[in-house]
Amino acid sequence: MDIEKQFEAAFSRITLDNGQPLVSVKPEIIHGCVVNNDFAKITLILPEDSPLRGSLPAQVEAEIKQIEQIERVAIEVLAAPPEKGESSKTAPPQTTPRQPQRTAYLQNYEAVIAVASGKGGVGKSTVSVNLALTLYQKGYKVSLFDADIYGPSLPIMTGRRGEKPAVIANRLIPLESFGINTMSIGNLVEENDAVIWRGPMVHQALEQLLRDTKWPGGDFMIIDFPPGTGDVQLSLSQLCEFSGAIIVSTPQDVALIDAIKAAQMFSKVEIDILGIIENMSFFTCPKCGEETPIFSRHGAEEASKKLEVPFLGAIPIELQVRKGGDEGKPLMASNLDSPATAAFKTIADNLVKVLEGA
Repeated sequence: MDIEKQFEAAFSRITLDNGQPLVSVKPEIIHGCVVNNDFAKITLILPEDSPLRGSLPAQVEAEIKQIEQIERVAIEVLAAPPEKGESSKTAPPQTTPRQPQRTAYLQNYEAVIAVASGKGGVGKSTVSVNLALTLYQKGYKVSLFDADIYGPSLPIMTGRRGEKPAVIANRLIPLESFGINTMSIGNLVEENDAVIWRGPMVHQALEQLLRDTKWPGGDFMIIDFPPGTGDVQLSLSQLCEFSGAIIVSTPQDVALIDAIKAAQMFSKVEIDILGIIENMSFFTCPKCGEETPIFSRHGAEEASKKLEVPFLGAIPIELQVRKGGDEGKPLMASNLDSPATAAFKTIADNLVKVLEGA
């Protein structure tokens, strides 16, 4: 059976809540279907108040995954068909090999930025939160998504520890923290519960969070990636269209080696590197003002030259950075004037310049 007939068979097995077969209203609901190798993207048209939003996307996903060729499915849900010329277009299933479209989710943001690191412990989440706040303070509309399924830290850092998002019309409503909209698996599970999932379950959880959250849209979506180069990174690269990625590293060699690996991973999935940030670059003595490079210094800047990507800036070690994260009031929400706050402002300015020059 050819691929088109397999899709028709999958759709014919789906029944709506009122008992009506999906195929009887297919032109009204199924707006687009694109297949790229083992990846399928289905676009559904369901009004905001449609009760089908809560059940139909999962039904469609489950049936499409029964097709032997298909391993990954992205379900895009729109309230109305896009205007002519917009990115979502009706298209028949295509089987000729080409790069998978990464446009399923978050299309209502001008820039979707991945903040990543090659290893844990370099302060990537701290950078994500404070960078998002800095952009917001510069007048941009910003959202922040915690994609670290196994070790979510966003609820603690943003002061939303133990809070659950509201659910309206089967959509999760992002939590607001200091002016930015946030979502994390940490706000959906108990804090001390370990998430022990294999790759496919993690992919499904990420996709559900992207699909079922009522993201407000805006200028920037900052996605805090988990460390490393594994399943989550690959899944997100297929589910979203990224403007680019930021690599966070400390200056020492052991971190820089992994940072370069992270940069190579993004290159392989055709996501541009917007720049490298050196975190914990140095410590300034509060009494004498002497700068001490505890983890060496300038290593990330040298790595950026080697990779031929921008160096966005260096962030010093400061006590308030750690305290702010632990207490749920990030540094950039504290109105302090310090070398670290100045560094985040410089990094945000440099990021905007890179994006404007892209």
